[in-house]
Order: sequence, then structure tokens, then C-alpha cells
Amino acid sequence: MSPHEHEVNVTACLLPGRTDEQTFKVPESAPLVEIMRRWASATGHQLLPNPEAPLDRLYNIVKHDEIGPAIDDLQQPTGEYIRAPHTSHDFGVELVRAFRVNTRWWVAPKESMTPHEILDQAGLDYQEYTLYRPESPTPLPLDTALPITRGDIFEAQRDGKYGRQRWSPTH
Repeated sequence: MSPHEHEVNVTACLLPGRTDEQTFKVPESAPLVEIMRRWASATGHQLLPNPEAPLDRLYNIVKHDEIGPAIDDLQQPTGEYIRAPHTSHDFGVELVRAFRVNTRWWVAPKESMTPHEILDQAGLDYQEYTLYRPESPTPLPLDTALPITRGDIFEAQRDGKYGRQRWSPTH
């Protein structure tokens, strides 16, 4: 931050419920994602998959405690955003139900999903891939719903044998 740059006071809280509220200053030129990072650091929450590019969502809380839509562009400068009409210095962070399949992260659309649905969301053909928990060589049953919690990790193996090639007449 340059010595001539202004800072703005912002407030951020956890949504829903508006808990873990924090007030702090950020440079006007800081991207909006910096509000999420500072809030997470102050409250001990972790942004997933990482603080640089979270899947978690930031919302502006406008007059009469109305929560606006999720902010899509987290790289826009904070000062520019809060000077726009119908915005405020108050923000809310939603920690989404993010889960990982192999190396990519996704947001679960519901509290429980079948391995078939997880593979579909990850763009993997359920007929070619088998889903596992990383600590287990046992395949997860394709149509049995699993509770999805924030930070869950799954492994998808193309051959269906967790690292071993499956025999087929074409091999």
C-alpha cells in the first residue's frame, strides 16, 4: 500500500446467521477477495480450495440487512465496489460445501450425493470411473447416497481397481 492510498472500513460476517462478525480496514485498491481472506484469517476459517481463488462466496449486505446476490468478480477493487450505487461496507461470507475429486474442486448442490452424481458433477463417466475415499481401496457403491461435508476428498480411478488394471478382452 502506498502512503497516499486510502483505506476503508468494512465489516464481514459468516452467512447464514451473521456470526463471526469482524470489522477491519482494507486499502481501497485491494480486491474484494481480500475481505474474505482477512475475515477468514481473523476467525480461523479456511477458504476452499485456497485463499487466492476460493469457491466460497462473498455477498454485500445492503440497507435493511438485505443480502444481495453473490459477487462474481472478486478481483474488483473494494473502494470502487463500495462507491457503486446500492452497495455498502458490510459483507457476508458463505462457506460452501466444497469437495475435491482427484485434483479438482466442486461445490455440492445438496447435502448428500451418490458416487454416480459426484462423478457426473466432476465430468467423469460413471461407467469408466470408480469412486473411492483416499484412505480406502474399497469402491463406493455407485447409487448409495453419501453425506457431503465441506472439504471432503474423493479419488476417481478410471480402471475401477484403485491402481490396478482391470482385465478386458481388448488388453
